[in-house]
Amino acid sequence: MTLSTPRIYIQGKKAYRKDLGTLRPMGSAIKVAKKLRERLGTELLHIIDLDAMKGNKSNYDIYDHLTFIMYIQVEVRPDPRMINPLLEMGARVVIELPTELDLKQFAEKKRLLIGKIAPNYKGSLDDVFDVYLDGESEPKVKELQKKNKRVLVNKRQNAKNKKVFARIGSPEI
Repeated sequence: MTLSTPRIYIQGKKAYRKDLGTLRPMGSAIKVAKKLRERLGTELLHIIDLDAMKGNKSNYDIYDHLTFIMYIQVEVRPDPRMINPLLEMGARVVIELPTELDLKQFAEKKRLLIGKIAPNYKGSLDDVFDVYLDGESEPKVKELQKKNKRVLVNKRQNAKNKKVFARIGSPEI
């Protein structure tokens, strides 16, 4: 079964969706997440934290709350000060690869690490559990699956492959 995973952007505790490159407000992040859970049965929510990308943890109290109602994965910059608190609360963390950060320091929580890669990525995936392939490449999906990685893709990419773990896209509510 492939999960349909809504992608929202959070800034200042508010949720946004991206339409044609423009962020559109959706409301309170917690209320939006609850609505996605209730209306669409969302089990996994993909969050791009625009504040955390700048080193600000102002939205982390939201994630602590959300981990009790659904699984969340949060894209943040590769900084242990940003990653550790998320791992401690049970949130999945998306880290763009390649990174200079030594991911081995998170070995105990590896199951919560997701490496975000482009189709031409050739580096190691040993320190992440899942892989988010950001780009169209059926051969790369198959290569990752042969390595026993759960693969997440963008909703409108890699459509032929029905065995991906999740399809990430803009919420349709």
